[in-house]
Amino acid sequence: MVLNYPEYEFTPVLGWSISRYELFDKCKRQYFYNYYPKFVPGVPSYKVTQLRNMTSVPLETGNVVHDIIEAFLRRLQKSDSTIDENRFLTFAREKTDEYFSTKTFIETYYGTQAALDREAAFAKIARCLRNFVESPVYSWLFMKAITNKDNWMIEPRGMGETRIGGIKAYCKMDFLFPVDNDVCILDWKTGAKDPYKHSQQLIGYAAAAHCNFGIPRTAIFPKIIYLHPEFEEFEITLAETDFQMFFERIRAQTGEMQACCSNVEHNVPKPLEEFPKTPSPAVCRYCNFQELCFGKKNAPGAPGAF
Repeated sequence: MVLNYPEYEFTPVLGWSISRYELFDKCKRQYFYNYYPKFVPGVPSYKVTQLRNMTSVPLETGNVVHDIIEAFLRRLQKSDSTIDENRFLTFAREKTDEYFSTKTFIETYYGTQAALDREAAFAKIARCLRNFVESPVYSWLFMKAITNKDNWMIEPRGMGETRIGGIKAYCKMDFLFPVDNDVCILDWKTGAKDPYKHSQQLIGYAAAAHCNFGIPRTAIFPKIIYLHPEFEEFEITLAETDFQMFFERIRAQTGEMQACCSNVEHNVPKPLEEFPKTPSPAVCRYCNFQELCFGKKNAPGAPGAF
């Protein structure tokens, strides 16, 4: 079974994704800033983009773990020798230092932390990686999955554009690979469990695999792999009704987002005023764009703010 991710001709029309709709549902103003920086009145688009590109300690911790596991899987395709754990963690330390030294973090930008606790972040990264190496998934990769390693799809390039139920969508899988006559999909998580959100993500992966590759739905087995604080697997049993409901949900959510466009075909948004701010201080406190709504000194995430 050869898996080649399809390529699609570019169109400006917006594409659904779990993260895009989640942001739209959480705060319309934050959604506008994130997806339409050049339409923000009175603010240079480069400034909005600069704020959008900021990261956070939890996000960057997950990025390091994902990238280390991706490197491990690509190495495993070339050599089936077991890894040296010390060298593995040394590589992780180097990546942690690189990522935490070269990026702007929301915690220090808005002053919630005077400095980043890189050691605490690395401790979590190391725990995640040890949980991975000591897990049954790690052993299973060497014993079973490796027999068809030439057909692994590891972190495909690009944004993961696809078509689900005929609708433009983005669905990027961490690791998809065939085993015998089935296809497995693994997604690594370093954060908190969210059974509903993650079950929808698994359905989305399965739907994308079916639509992209023509794989029978009964032969697709998606699974979340939690790596912190302990190793845990989360999988769901997929039924035909799950796919039908998922397609309907995508269609409805895409319609909601497109209703906020003045030009759907060119993905031009309505004016900023049509995108209200959330009334939740908790959401504001962790938003990259606090500066645009409140000013940097009065940002909810700044020391002494609400």
